[in-house]
Amino acid sequence: MIEPSDLSMDLEDLSSVPRGLDLVVAIHGFVDAGQAAEAAAAAVLDTLPHRPVVAFDTDLLIDHRSRRPRMLFNEDRVEEYLPHSLSLLLVEDDAGAPFLLLTGPEPDWLWERFTDRLLELLDELEVASTTIITSIGMPVPHTRPLTTTVSGNRADLIEQYSAWRPVSSAPASVIHRIEHRLHPQSPVATFTVLVPHYVGESGSAGPALTALEGVTSATGLAFRTEELRQADREFQQLVAQQMETNEELQRVVTTLEARYDAFMAQSSVRSPLTDEDGSVPSADEIAEELERYLRERRGGDGDRLL
Repeated sequence: MIEPSDLSMDLEDLSSVPRGLDLVVAIHGFVDAGQAAEAAAAAVLDTLPHRPVVAFDTDLLIDHRSRRPRMLFNEDRVEEYLPHSLSLLLVEDDAGAPFLLLTGPEPDWLWERFTDRLLELLDELEVASTTIITSIGMPVPHTRPLTTTVSGNRADLIEQYSAWRPVSSAPASVIHRIEHRLHPQSPVATFTVLVPHYVGESGSAGPALTALEGVTSATGLAFRTEELRQADREFQQLVAQQMETNEELQRVVTTLEARYDAFMAQSSVRSPLTDEDGSVPSADEIAEELERYLRERRGGDGDRLL
């Protein structure tokens, strides 16, 4: 039988890792609209000093047939094979403060034993708090500030930063299990960025920026976000240019803006998802014009919006 301790390997003596650090969890997979967690983790690792301290066994945890590793084929041979990596890293923020980062693909298998092992590590390292970042697609406009749903046991963060507080039954992910297990025993907050559902994997940096801002609010950690901010400005400019010549796109975005503004103003509209009569339109209904527009663009000169 596979034990929780079998799922990870220490890459160095953990006694050398400072105790009492904050943990940031940026696992990507089932829920990562706009690649918020993946892009946020990449920005952290691209700009800040770090080293891995624990590696999880992706051969046991990942279904490689559903998420295949990448390889580089060079004319007549496989030149490079890039396996999945799910690791706990020690990172220094922009002010030199150390913290822990758990990042990589979400496990497909052994959720309970993976969570058991992670909590054992958190206990051994005396982790002070856990901040999880994730994202979901929502019918909200790209022209308004991205908002978050905050869950966990940190009431101050929920009160200040949770713009939408639904009651719903939905498919879970490992991060939900981690939050649920930590809730009675340790400070934990999950920042779920509400991403315009038509953004997809467009390269927009806004979701990653909002996710890192949530981490800063929860922990005080400082990140280098200049490149993300520049990428977000370029994305906004591209969308604005293409909206200028498409009235249908303008109309759909205007509708989303009206719903967003009404909700944020705490009007009688109960949620940015609801129509005036309280019904919940499907994503297809809300994004129909956008999707048709994108299909037309993809069938034309190849200049894509998203």
